Amino acid sequence: MHCPDCQSQQIVKNGKITLQDGACVQKYLCKSCRKQFNDRTGMPMARLRTPSAIVTLAMNVRTEGMGVRGTGRSFGKSHSTIIRA
Repeated sequence: MHCPDCQSQQIVKNGKITLQDGACVQKYLCKSCRKQFNDRTGMPMARLRTPSAIVTLAMNVRTEGMGVRGTGRSFGKSHSTIIRA
C-alpha cells in the first residue's frame, strides 16, 4: 500500500472507524508526510455518508433503467447524491 499524497510505502495502521452501517474501515498514517488516510481514500465512495449497501442497491436500480430522480425518491436521498455515487 502507498500513501495517496506522497506515494511513500512507510505507512502504519492508525486505528479503525466504524461507519453508520456497522462496517469497520482501517485508518493509516504515513510516516513520511504525516497524513492520515483509509482504505476508501481516492475512491468514488470516499466521502459518502450513505451506507455502502444502499449505494449498491441504488446503482443496481439505475442499471435497470429507473431515472435519477425516481431513484432518489425511492431511497430517500437527493438526486444529486445519486449522481455523485
